[in-house]
Amino acid sequence: MKKYILLSLLFTQCLLLFTSCDETEEVNKYADWRNRNEAFIDSLKSVYDAKTDPELIQIIPYAEKNYPIYAKKLKTVTSGETPLYTDSVTAYYRGMLINEAVFGAATTPRYYTKLYQSLDVFDKNFAGEEPTVFESPTTFFVNGVVAGWTEVLQRMKVGERWEIYIPWQQGYGSSVSAAPAYSTLIFDLNLVSIIKK
Repeated sequence: MKKYILLSLLFTQCLLLFTSCDETEEVNKYADWRNRNEAFIDSLKSVYDAKTDPELIQIIPYAEKNYPIYAKKLKTVTSGETPLYTDSVTAYYRGMLINEAVFGAATTPRYYTKLYQSLDVFDKNFAGEEPTVFESPTTFFVNGVVAGWTEVLQRMKVGERWEIYIPWQQGYGSSVSAAPAYSTLIFDLNLVSIIKK
């Protein structure tokens, strides 16, 4: 009987050890999260200001001018419609969080959305490099998503695909939702169509 009790105690201690290691890893992953996310956006601003990445564009929001959004056009369309604030659209998207270690190892030019397999993906409607015939775009109102998306969508043309970097103030803010609080949101966004009402 003592043998079983001793084995049970040993098993419980091992279980607690592994559980506490997982919790520590998760806590460290998001340590100083707000500052790290703000530093990431600041680094994009520095790159934009220095013009060291000619593909990087800055979007000054119509409403909140103090928190610019940054983007790269992965696929450009030269003519066509852009959605209005009151329109509905269909789009493919993949949302990711920053990871400095993964970004530091990226080759130049840096398209962070291409590193999705190494990043924390918090939301998506397609799985691979490109959407397949088995995946469907999502329909939503331009004014019914996070502010950063609303701003970007009004500047995209149908058929374009952008990599966008949304500061937390234009994303989910200081509350936990689809992503941790204070998260910079990185999206691979492909505008498929506009639905006029």
